[in-house]
This record gives sequence, C-alpha cells and structure tokens, in this order.
Amino acid sequence: MSANIDQITPTESLMDLSRYTSSEFTIPDHQIEQLFDDVILAEYVDVSPDGNAIKRGGIFIPLNTAPRAWRVAQVLLVGDKCTSVKPGDRIVFPGDMGIPITKLQYTSIDGAPAQVANGVFLNEERVFGVAAPTTDESSTTDTQGTA
Repeated sequence: MSANIDQITPTESLMDLSRYTSSEFTIPDHQIEQLFDDVILAEYVDVSPDGNAIKRGGIFIPLNTAPRAWRVAQVLLVGDKCTSVKPGDRIVFPGDMGIPITKLQYTSIDGAPAQVANGVFLNEERVFGVAAPTTDESSTTDTQGTA
C-alpha cells in the first residue's frame, strides 16, 4: 500500500534560519567553533570580491538587480544533523534563504582559525543540491574591474 503524502508529518529544523533572513550575523571578538542541528556555514563562490555582485557566465551582475538569484557556495562547516552535505561541497540554494555573513571568524575542520569573507548560514533543508563547476573559473569576463 502506498503512503499518503497528506498523512506524513513534516519535520522542521530546531533552528529555523528563515526567520532571520533580513538580518546579518556578526559576533565581534569571537569565532564559531561548532555548528548544531542542520545548520551549514558556507562561503559564496559566485560573488565579486567586494560582495556586491554575483558572477554568471563570467559576467558580474549587481546583487540588488537579482536578489532572488540561485546561489552557489562552498560548505565550510556543518551541524551534527547534516546528512547530505559535507565541508568542501559546493551547494546550490535560493539566494533569498539563510543569514548573510561577512568577515566571520571560524575554526576550520582542520582546527586552524579562518575567516569567511562573504558567506551564509543556511539550513540543510534549503539546499537543492551539490554542484561542480563545468568551466575553468579563472577565465571570466570582469565588467567591474574587480577580478
């Protein structure tokens, strides 16, 4: 007998980050050492060095013109309930999800202090998949003179 989708109880993360998408996370004079639940710390790989534009096909597009664009980021840390992604994975997710962060200090998986220039805290349930680059990322067209 097949299951009725209406009878399946939805599960929700204990730390629902969707409530905080309009704020930026900062903790001066501290660094993140561990994450809990299904929280992911990831650094954008599709962003200009100043953090004001996203790269698509080698062209930089101002973020304010595409706030809901799909984003790509590299996973740096994962909480203990993350089952589908691991540090080093590149993930794809809606750009209007998660809590944006800049210049956040954290302890990397090898124990060394590190910093995220432009990144995001995100629940694993917001991730649509793991991705890999299909082109040489060093050959890009820079329309802002920022590369």
